[in-house]
Amino acid sequence: MSMQQLRDRMIQYLIITVPLAGLIVSILGICYFMWWSGDHSTAALIYSLIPFGMGVLISIPGWFWKHEAQKHDHRKE
Repeated sequence: MSMQQLRDRMIQYLIITVPLAGLIVSILGICYFMWWSGDHSTAALIYSLIPFGMGVLISIPGWFWKHEAQKHDHRKE
């Protein structure tokens, strides 16, 4: 695997996989708070959405990294 392929795979991981995993954990958190523990408060909803928010925040550098990688690839050609 070349360095460019590794870079592209890491960008894909940051942009797609991390927020998707955060969304899955958030859905599980909502299910836990709403159905199993019976807590219907706003704080429980906010607390269960934190993993998705963190996933989106972690993916922000990947968007910039993708843009810079494309600029670098065009300069190289």
